[in-house]
Amino acid sequence: MDGRLSETNAGSRTVQGKEILIYGSCIPMEYPEVFKEISRGRTSLSACLEAEHMNMLVYKLAYMFRLKNPPSSITVLTIDGSPHCVQLHYAVQEALRIAGAEIPTTHLVIANGKTVEVSPEVVKRSRWLSKIKT
Repeated sequence: MDGRLSETNAGSRTVQGKEILIYGSCIPMEYPEVFKEISRGRTSLSACLEAEHMNMLVYKLAYMFRLKNPPSSITVLTIDGSPHCVQLHYAVQEALRIAGAEIPTTHLVIANGKTVEVSPEVVKRSRWLSKIKT
């Protein structure tokens, strides 16, 4: 199943108890092979932070994560270096915190056509520029 995160019911049977992929909407067009590989076996939900406000997505995700049968795992896939895409990683972390949910989460970015996994700690630290200044 593939759809837009903002248009998917938080309690949808396509999400409950499933492995989900939350990805930047431009990825299938820009990196079709990467998308095909990463999306296999997952419910894929797209978002574009140039068109949607992060707060709307955080609320949707927090509710989804608080339900009786939340997703079994979350993978976030974005393009490295995009100031819009990076917000998708922040949105997932914030929603998990708000929901008090502990769902296994993988953060992936596409750099030079290859996927690179980044830890949740790296995502968290990237929000605090004063802590990573050089």
